[in-house]
Amino acid sequence: MKRFENKVAFVTGAASGIGRATAIRLANEGASLYIVDMNQAGLEETTKRCGEQGADVEQQTCDVSNEEQVNGAIQACVDRFGKIDVLCNIAGVLLLQHLEQTTVEQFHRIININLLGTFMLCKAAMPHLLKTGGNIVNTSSTSAIGGAPYGAVYGASKGGVSALTRGIAVEFAKRGVRCNAVIPGQVETNMTQGTNLPEGLDFSIMGRQGPINNTPAPPEMLASVIAMVASDDGAYMNGSEIRADGGGLS
Repeated sequence: MKRFENKVAFVTGAASGIGRATAIRLANEGASLYIVDMNQAGLEETTKRCGEQGADVEQQTCDVSNEEQVNGAIQACVDRFGKIDVLCNIAGVLLLQHLEQTTVEQFHRIININLLGTFMLCKAAMPHLLKTGGNIVNTSSTSAIGGAPYGAVYGASKGGVSALTRGIAVEFAKRGVRCNAVIPGQVETNMTQGTNLPEGLDFSIMGRQGPINNTPAPPEMLASVIAMVASDDGAYMNGSEIRADGGGLS
């Protein structure tokens, strides 16, 4: 079934992890793709894999915390494909650090990429999504809804993404644009595997952070959820936050 035939999807964070898996999944289901990330080599690999699915793909390096680059990438997508039907905001960064050791600079970096970047992409894409009756899928986190030790700043950024999602959903519902969020738990990605744990952390307060079976999800599992929400199968979903965490917060 090709749920995204004749659809154009813009995917951020597409050089690896959930972003790459989502791009490949949408390519497999017939989408044309405009993919962005800061990692050029990763983008090239994702482009190759999407092309193997028969997809028409364009790539561009883009810092999602830079408004000029965000606006330029959205316009470049429209110039190339003529429209945008789906915006998948997946780019993000993780910080695990003792609160008292977290710097203001680290705080701003997390907020600027995870929350400000999501906002700017939604804003830039909205005029085009209104034309197509398209939809947005944002990426929140279980850290936004459950206490995340050493991840208060990350959780705050993702809590903002969840609130932004609900606000956009209500504001644009009558105008034909849906906005939902997927809430991953632990996922096997470069972001999580490459994150240094803070020195002296207390493992006894980390219990609710993982799936019940203690097995992090492959990114393809999250991609399947994102694809469902973004497709017509999710047509009655708006302002929803879909938790896919293996029961970690159940």
